[in-house]
Amino acid sequence: MTFMFTANSRRIMASMAVSIAVFMSWVGTVRGETSVQTVKGEPAPAREDAPSVYELKKATYTGIYTTPVTLSKGVYEGPPFVPGAATRPRVELIDSQPLSGDLSEDGSRQAVVFLKEDSGGSATDIYMAIVVRKEGAVVNLATVRIGDRIIVRSGRIEKGRIVLEVLQHGAKDAACCPSELATRIWSLERDGLVEQVVRKRTGSLNLATLIGAEWVLGGSTMDPASSQLPEITLVFEKDRVRGSAGCNRYLGYARGTKVPGEITVKASKSLNQECAETVMLREGTYLDALRHSTRFGFYFGDLIIHWQDEEGRSGILRFAPRSKPSNK
Repeated sequence: MTFMFTANSRRIMASMAVSIAVFMSWVGTVRGETSVQTVKGEPAPAREDAPSVYELKKATYTGIYTTPVTLSKGVYEGPPFVPGAATRPRVELIDSQPLSGDLSEDGSRQAVVFLKEDSGGSATDIYMAIVVRKEGAVVNLATVRIGDRIIVRSGRIEKGRIVLEVLQHGAKDAACCPSELATRIWSLERDGLVEQVVRKRTGSLNLATLIGAEWVLGGSTMDPASSQLPEITLVFEKDRVRGSAGCNRYLGYARGTKVPGEITVKASKSLNQECAETVMLREGTYLDALRHSTRFGFYFGDLIIHWQDEEGRSGILRFAPRSKPSNK
């Protein structure tokens, strides 16, 4: 049998095709399906930004316990493992600036955050989580444990991968005191965050680790720095130290030991200018703490110096890095 198409029949079929297309579009809308169409010459719809710190502090995270945990102001505390016991599950969002970048390489942006799990034992497990915003909702895509008491010195997103510079345990390190510097890399796969097989060891914790940045006092248990007060800075140059104590410049030296992270600092003012009483009091307190330094480490990019004086008083000095030392 042979079919003959006239001009009129072609017009009827074209009209039917348009009607079917309109109907299918309506059906898709009724079912909740959406499709994105762009007109030639118009920009594509903008991708959603990475979640904010506020959103991350109240997000739900999976992969830490068998059930998800939802933070409240950056912390989750569950019921005791055993009724009446003191130990209970606890997860805290680590106070650091989240990494942000395109891990899926599709133009969207994800937040990379770190959490610590401490259930009352000696271990403090560190987790890394990927969080995105999908259609207005904050979603935890993947979570992975990166180790016990591992310290992230810095991190970046590079070519769709997460690159971390970490301080971790070497073969002979005590559980309390990691000393091995290493570079570790993860990629986001269908199965979650997958670490690359090769881990690059970059050295051991020593005074040379501190060279190359000007450290700016950002807070301590002794006296939190105030934005209204002059900056306090610290620069390491081989075995010497220098900086500003707020009013006066100071000079001195630093010594390490065979134990990674141990430090001794001797420093004194190079000038003896007079400033406001508050500034002078803060300067004296800082220099006294610095002269009683015992050990140093890192906390997500910041330098932490522990101090303890002859009377048993102790605390920390916390510095944020500034990439290029000043010549003051």
